[in-house]
Amino acid sequence: MKGKNKELYASCDSINKYFIDIRKRLGDSKNCSGHEEEKDLYHLLMSFTTKAEKHLSMKDNQNTEDELLDAYFNVLNFLKISELYDDRYTTYIEKYGSNVKVKLFCLDPSLLLSQVLKKGKMGVFFSATLLPKDYFLEILGGDENSKFLCLNSPFNKDNRSILVADNVQTRYSKRDSSYDQIADYINSTVLQKSGNYIVYFPSYKYMNEVYSRFIEEYPDYNVNVQSPKMTESEKSEFIDFFEPDPKNHNIGFCVLGGVYSEGIDLTDDRLIGVIIVGVGLPQICFERDIIREYYDKKNNRGFQYSYMYPGMNKVMQAAGRLIRSETDRGIILLLDERFSHYNYQKLFPAEWLPHKKVHEGILTKVLADFWETL
Repeated sequence: MKGKNKELYASCDSINKYFIDIRKRLGDSKNCSGHEEEKDLYHLLMSFTTKAEKHLSMKDNQNTEDELLDAYFNVLNFLKISELYDDRYTTYIEKYGSNVKVKLFCLDPSLLLSQVLKKGKMGVFFSATLLPKDYFLEILGGDENSKFLCLNSPFNKDNRSILVADNVQTRYSKRDSSYDQIADYINSTVLQKSGNYIVYFPSYKYMNEVYSRFIEEYPDYNVNVQSPKMTESEKSEFIDFFEPDPKNHNIGFCVLGGVYSEGIDLTDDRLIGVIIVGVGLPQICFERDIIREYYDKKNNRGFQYSYMYPGMNKVMQAAGRLIRSETDRGIILLLDERFSHYNYQKLFPAEWLPHKKVHEGILTKVLADFWETL
């Protein structure tokens, strides 16, 4: 705005100086959070919107200030959120390089959602992964009058086999020693039947580490790897890789929670096997820890709400890619010791029971028996 509008330039400069002061206030810390609002910032932003509206309404400036227009609407949105601020929010400040981000972070959306639901006669939340029910009833604004209906899967359980390999350790501190073991499990699984498979990993780094070892040890497979920021044409080509009536072993390496772990339908023989590495825990970070702290105080279930439940939700979404119709057949292999723990077993959907525990010594026979029965 320098040289274009003196008042608006001064307003932007004041906001910039405020962020510089925040950066100084942080000192050596990279982030902080608290329930104290940055109300002085609100006043500066309201002044900005007034001056921006005046500038944008001038005929000479119409359709020529796209960057200003984007900033104007972003500020309006920020101020609208500030009107909802209560003890369910925290002010989350993060420093990266010379930049500073101020976020009004909603820790608990239940009240806002319940207020919206009350505007209608009723509301229906529908998903194949609304488990555990108590968790979703709470965060989605349910109350004692809310009803929860869990329908059985319409698909024949005999069409799929759920296998748990609980001798694999994928915790962050143990990952370096798991790469070769996971590569061997993948080989043993796909070797039993040619076709299309997807292996899901908790992160790109983990995926790439296993991938490099897998193609070195087992170079004869067709392997396609998901990459971040794929174009629409690249995404389409990745899906086309899982061809009908495959004559070879085609393996896709993907990340949990990514574009290929939900919302895609690879029916019939376009997908006959899903291997899931890890329990899907989100990466430990400041933002997740804020959620954990909030729910620890609210219901003493901070770890479950911030890490365990969102993680298992991603696992169930990925596993759900396998059986999409009455004619689909295939296997789901879960690789992690924690899948045998009670706290995770009780999160398994009903159609995952019964399942079989396997290890390297018996996996080949278990798979052979399954494919022979179909």
